[in-house]
Amino acid sequence: FFFTSNHIQRGRLQQSLKMASTATNEEILVLYGSQTGNSEQTAIDICEKIPEKLSVTARHMQLDDFLEVERAKWPRLVVIVTSSYGVGQAPLGCQRFREFCDAIVEKEETLDRSMLTGVKYALLGLGDSKYTTFFQNPTKLDKALQLAGATRVGSLGKADASGEGGDDQLKTIGRWIDNLWPVLIEVISSDPPSSDLLEKARSSSLEICSEVIPDFDPSPRNTTSIFQIAVPVLVAIVAAVYFMTIQSENENE
Repeated sequence: FFFTSNHIQRGRLQQSLKMASTATNEEILVLYGSQTGNSEQTAIDICEKIPEKLSVTARHMQLDDFLEVERAKWPRLVVIVTSSYGVGQAPLGCQRFREFCDAIVEKEETLDRSMLTGVKYALLGLGDSKYTTFFQNPTKLDKALQLAGATRVGSLGKADASGEGGDDQLKTIGRWIDNLWPVLIEVISSDPPSSDLLEKARSSSLEICSEVIPDFDPSPRNTTSIFQIAVPVLVAIVAAVYFMTIQSENENE
C-alpha cells in the first residue's frame, strides 16, 4: 500500500486540526471594510465557518471599529477583507484604519519595524480591474502591516469583479477561502506569541492612531456604560412613582 502526497497532507491536516481544537481560548478576528456590502458579506461568511473548520471562536467587525472600539487589541491572527473606493481610497469602515496604515508607510525610515511582531494576518482584496486604482487600498494595508512587523499568511487574495471564467470574482473568493483553512490551522496549532508582544502591538497602534487621527482617544474606555448606571436609577424612579400612586389611591378610598 502506497501513500500519496495527498494522503500525507490530509493526515497532517487532521493532526493539526486536533491540535487546534485544544486551543479553547483562541479567537480570530475577521476585519472588513466595505462600500457595497460584498466585502462585509464575505467577512461574515468566513467568520461563521471558523468555529466549524477550526474549533475556535471568531468575531467580525469593521477595521475602524477594531481601532476605536476594540482599542487595537491584536490577537495573534486576523483575517482582513476589504475593497477600494473612489481613487484607491478606503471604503466605509476602513477609513481610519487606512489612515493608520498610511502613517506607518510614511514613518518607514523611523518606524519600529517590530511593533506588530507576533501578529499574523490573511488578506483578501475585492475590486474591479476596469478602474486604474484597482486594488490600491488592499495593497497599502498589506505593505503597512508587513513594514510594521506583522506576517501575512497565505496568498494575497485578488477578487476582480471584471474577472471571467475561472477568475470570476465569486469563484476567486471561494477558492481563496478554501485555501485559507489549512493556513489558519497551521497558525493556531503553533505556539502563540507572548502577551508582551501583543501588548506592544496594541500600545504602538494606539500611539500612531492618536498622532494621525485628530479625535482619536487612546485611553481605555470605561466598561461601565451610561445604561448600566441609568437603568437601575430609572427602575427606582418608576417603582417610587408606582408606590406613591398606590398610596394615593388607598388614601382616597
